[in-house]
Amino acid sequence: MTFQIVWIVLCTASLVPIGIASLRGWAPRWVRDSSTRVTRARGIAAFTLYAGSLTPAVLSLAGVPGDELIPLRIVAGLLPILAATVVVLWASVTDRRDTAR
Repeated sequence: MTFQIVWIVLCTASLVPIGIASLRGWAPRWVRDSSTRVTRARGIAAFTLYAGSLTPAVLSLAGVPGDELIPLRIVAGLLPILAATVVVLWASVTDRRDTAR
């Protein structure tokens, strides 16, 4: 139970500030210059990743059995992480294509 609580705290402390900053249009200096559309897409992806990473911990704390509800764990945990990856890749590819013109 302590691992799930520590996981929730670490995910909240790392992904929420990144998501809020990206949605507001801020990016650190070391990040390649990109449009505000890509920066906001990274913010959306950060919150989607946050939801996907919290799902297994919350389900474990709620007492949901792991073996019986594997489809729920896959849909609620893995699919948001894949969706966040697709959003970031799509935004980056379209930004590079737009800047190449």
